[in-house]
Amino acid sequence: MTSCDKTENPTLCPRNCGSYANSRNHDPYDEIYLFHKMFSLTIKTGKDDLMMKTKPQRCMICRKKVGLLGFNCKCDEIFCETHRHPEEHACTFNFKSIGRAVLAKKNPLCKPDKLKNRI
Repeated sequence: MTSCDKTENPTLCPRNCGSYANSRNHDPYDEIYLFHKMFSLTIKTGKDDLMMKTKPQRCMICRKKVGLLGFNCKCDEIFCETHRHPEEHACTFNFKSIGRAVLAKKNPLCKPDKLKNRI
C-alpha cells in the first residue's frame, strides 16, 4: 500500500520500517502508509483477561476459603459467615457517625415559627 520508486534500486525508508521512500516528496509516511499502519495493528481481545486466574477469597480472620459466599464489610475486607458481623472481627468502620448523619438528614429539626404579633 506504500508508494515506491520505479527505479531498479528503490531507496529504503530511513527509519528502517521496511517500506520504500517516496520519490516525489521523500516521505514514506504519507496518508496511505499511516492509514495502512493504523489498521494493521492487532487488537487485543478480552480472552486473555478471562484466562487470568483470580486468587481464592479468604476470610481475614480465620483464612477460610469463602468462595461466592464471602461477605464484604464496609471496612473493605472479606469475611466468612461466622465473622461477618462487625463485632466479630473488630471492624474499624465508624457506623455511629454514618447513622447519625443519615438520621439528621431524614429528620430535620422542627422549630415553631416565632409569633411577632401577639394580641
